[in-house]
Amino acid sequence: MKKLLALATIALACSEKKVDKRDNCVPVEQVAVSSDCYVGTAGLLLTADTPSSIALDWVLAPLKDTSGAQTYVPYYASTTSNQLVVPDSIVRKYPKIGVMFVGAYGCPSDMYFSFVRRMDGDSCARWYLQERFLKDG
Repeated sequence: MKKLLALATIALACSEKKVDKRDNCVPVEQVAVSSDCYVGTAGLLLTADTPSSIALDWVLAPLKDTSGAQTYVPYYASTTSNQLVVPDSIVRKYPKIGVMFVGAYGCPSDMYFSFVRRMDGDSCARWYLQERFLKDG
């Protein structure tokens, strides 16, 4: 049920991003999060598996709990590379961040990613991949 809610939300959040796919499209298949201890002063670094020369559009879903079964206000960003720094103002308030959309114009990814914040044994807050699934699947 959670995945159905997430899929419906993805469709709504990304509906204006629908364009014809380019012939040479290589969509994002992986998004990685920095494994550094999150200290709350430099944002959270997300990296897509695309060449760094490609500009990407991102739609994030900051979520208030790790279940993912709630509404959210999307955060839209565009980058000139394959990396996005999520601002501390979002990262501090939300324990889960979903990547609803990431892709270049005409080359969207069909994958959904979510990351959760966890405290490690060394009293360090780190972010981990929680989910990765095909949106159309």
